[in-house]
Amino acid sequence: MELLTWVYLFFIFVSLYFTLLFLVLFWKNKNNLFEERKESYLPTLSVLIPAYNEEKSIRDTIKSVLDINYPKNLFEIIVIDDGSTDNTLKIIKEFKNIKILSKENSGKADSLNKAIMIANNEIIVVVDADSYPDKDSFLKMVPYFLDKNVGAVTSSIMVKNPKNLIEKLQSTEYIFIAFARKLLDSIGSVYVTPGPLSMYRKDALLKVGGFDKRNLTEDIEIAWNLLKHGYDVRMCLGARVYTKCKDNLKTWWKQRVRWNVGGLQTIAKYKNTFGKKNFKMLGMFVTPFFIFTWVLSLFGLFIFGYLFLKKVIYYVLFTDSVYGSGTKFSLELFNFNPTVFSFFIIFLFVLTVFYVFYCFNYMKETEINLRTSFILLIYLLFYLAMSPLIHINAIFRFLFGNFQW
Repeated sequence: MELLTWVYLFFIFVSLYFTLLFLVLFWKNKNNLFEERKESYLPTLSVLIPAYNEEKSIRDTIKSVLDINYPKNLFEIIVIDDGSTDNTLKIIKEFKNIKILSKENSGKADSLNKAIMIANNEIIVVVDADSYPDKDSFLKMVPYFLDKNVGAVTSSIMVKNPKNLIEKLQSTEYIFIAFARKLLDSIGSVYVTPGPLSMYRKDALLKVGGFDKRNLTEDIEIAWNLLKHGYDVRMCLGARVYTKCKDNLKTWWKQRVRWNVGGLQTIAKYKNTFGKKNFKMLGMFVTPFFIFTWVLSLFGLFIFGYLFLKKVIYYVLFTDSVYGSGTKFSLELFNFNPTVFSFFIIFLFVLTVFYVFYCFNYMKETEINLRTSFILLIYLLFYLAMSPLIHINAIFRFLFGNFQW
C-alpha cells in the first residue's frame, strides 16, 4: 500500500473519530449542558482587570463589573495598568471603589501575577479590559468551586455587537467554541480558561506558580498547568461574557497566529504528558487532541494541495501532447473523480453541518434564517479553510522565534 493511501486512511480515521466523539458527547449530555447550580456557596472574589492602552473600553468594562449581581462586600476590583501610553490610567482613576496597580509594561501574565499577590480573596476572577460579563455570570460560576478539586472555571464568550462580515464569522466561531468546550467539560478536558472571563482558586494559582510570562497564550498554559497538577478545569455554559473582536482581516490574522504560536509553546512545554495515564485527561486526551488537531489541519491542506497540483501538472504537461489542443486549462481541471476519500469528505461535511445547526439551535444566541445560513456557509467553506494557513505561519514563527506583532 502506497504512502499516500496510509495518509488518507489516517486522516479519515482521526477526523471521523473526533467528529463522532463530539456528536456522542452532545447526545449523552444534551439535557444538562445548561444545568445551573444553586448559588448557596458565595466565596470572596478578587476581580482582576489587566489593561494596556484600553482607553476606548476600560470605562465600560469597570462599570459592567461594578454592576454584577454579587454581594458587594464579597468582592474587590483590582485594575492593573500595564504601562499604558494613552488615557487608560486617567480613566481608571475616575473610579473610587477599586484598587489600582500601576506598573511598567511587562505583559498580561506578569500583570496578573503581581495583582494576585495583593489580592485578598479566595477566588481570582480575570476579566479582559474589553469584555463585559453578564450580571448573573459570577453567581452561575462560583458554585463549581464547592468541589475543592476545581482549580478554575471558565465561561461562554460571545462577540459584542458584531457588524461586518469578519465580526459575524467570529461570532459564529465563538458560539461553536463555547459549545464544544462544554462538551469537553463532560470528560474533564477543558484546555483553556480565556481572558474575557475566567475564575481561579487563588491557592491553586499560587501552587502552580501563576501565569507563564513567556507564553503568548497564558490562558491556555495555565489550564494545562492546573490539569497537570491534578486540578479540574470546568466550563459554565450559562455564564456569558461579551467581548470585542477584531474588525478587519489583518488584525484577525495576527491574533490567530499569536494564539497558535502560544498553543505550540504550550504543546512543547507539556509534550512529555502525551499518552501518560498519571496525568489523567491532560495526558490521555488534551495533549493528543491538540496535536492531532494540528496534524489533521496540515494533512487536509496537504491532501487537497496534492490532488489539485497533480491535476494542474497533468494538464499543463500532457494536454497539448496528447490531444493536440492549445487549451491547457479548463473546468475539467477541477473535476475530481469519485473516490473513497471524496465520499468521506462529503460524509464528514454532512456530519459537520448537522453538528453546526444543532449547536446554533441549542445555544439560542441567534436565530437560523437566510442571513445566518449564509454566514454559516461562508464559515464552513472559507473561514475554516484559513486554519491550515494560520498553522503554517505559526509554525514558522515558533521555529524561528519571530514573536513580534
